[in-house]
Amino acid sequence: MKKLLSQRVAERAKPQTKPYQIHDTAIPGFILRVQPSGTKIWKLIQDKKPRTLGKMPVITYGMASDHAARILRGEDDEPEREPMTLDQFLDKHYREWVKVNHSQPDDTINRLQRIGLGDKQLDEITVADVETWRVKRQQAKRAATTINRDVATLNSALAKAVDWNLLDQHPLSKLKPLKVDKRKKPRYLSKDEEQRLYAALVARDDKKRMERQSGNRWREERGHDLKPELGIFCDNLTPMVTLAINTGLRRGELWNLCWSDIDLKKQMLTVHGKGAKSGQTRHIPLNADAVSTLKTHRGAAVPLPHKPVFGRAEFRTAWEGVLSDAGITEFRFHDLRHTFASKLVMAGVPLNTVRELMGHSSLEMTLIYAHLAPDNLKEAVDLISSTGSTP
Repeated sequence: MKKLLSQRVAERAKPQTKPYQIHDTAIPGFILRVQPSGTKIWKLIQDKKPRTLGKMPVITYGMASDHAARILRGEDDEPEREPMTLDQFLDKHYREWVKVNHSQPDDTINRLQRIGLGDKQLDEITVADVETWRVKRQQAKRAATTINRDVATLNSALAKAVDWNLLDQHPLSKLKPLKVDKRKKPRYLSKDEEQRLYAALVARDDKKRMERQSGNRWREERGHDLKPELGIFCDNLTPMVTLAINTGLRRGELWNLCWSDIDLKKQMLTVHGKGAKSGQTRHIPLNADAVSTLKTHRGAAVPLPHKPVFGRAEFRTAWEGVLSDAGITEFRFHDLRHTFASKLVMAGVPLNTVRELMGHSSLEMTLIYAHLAPDNLKEAVDLISSTGSTP
């Protein structure tokens, strides 16, 4: 078949029982070959001889079409590169690759744009540029872990530019990350704070439900259409908070959660690798509070399997309002995840089990909660004590 090839056309090409080719109408001999397995290969046919230019998704349409055009112009396979800014690299090459290889592609691109080096040539980005940006971020009181994560994202993008022969060498290879306290005490809810938070959530739902009832009475008196009555949960906030406290899911994992990921009969929740920060699938048992919350949030009707449980609706204003009503300060939504882990450790759950439930890639990440099990640590030390001896 013949089409005007593009990245979108390539991505939408579906495998069939036999291999087939899509011929580009703009570049003579430039094709996309689609295998029954789903593998997609860029090729250039000259004098009836096919030449492989690379496979998707590593090689994007922009990269393959540029390569094909250079060959047709009679240029060397590796001609002198045209200057390319970071923004041009993102738009022409990296963005499409990120879409199919990262669990949160928008977050990745936003981090790269936040660094503010988009108008710099790839080979002109220096350690000094990034150091200057880091100092400004530190002066703005940004956490070292956040700054390191942004720089690591830039490092990964530039490493791909080197892999794709768009850059001779990595310009930030000598840049060291900022030092961070890996054992910094996590912020989590105390028992009293947790009770106040739940009370504030209930009060918010009650208030919104009463407002809806009052509004409907006003509409009924004037002959207007009534709005649907609100249930126990007026929106997603209360069930999201409850599930975060009882499962340790990150905000992004909650947003990516679909009803097909939840088995209420087996009381099990699955976080798929594609939507997880670690890229690894994990299974989390649901306790009674989580099951009850999900059943209430679902309602009587069985939702479609792939329907989002919560979706990506912004809730920052509502969340900050609930924290204010509960009298809780210096607390982020992510700290609900710390609350989950802290409660497990204080209940005597082994750290390695906590690691598995949290989806940490190493035990070192879980050790920030170790201090919350002082009795366990003391018991370990007491095992080597010489009872009754005098030092």
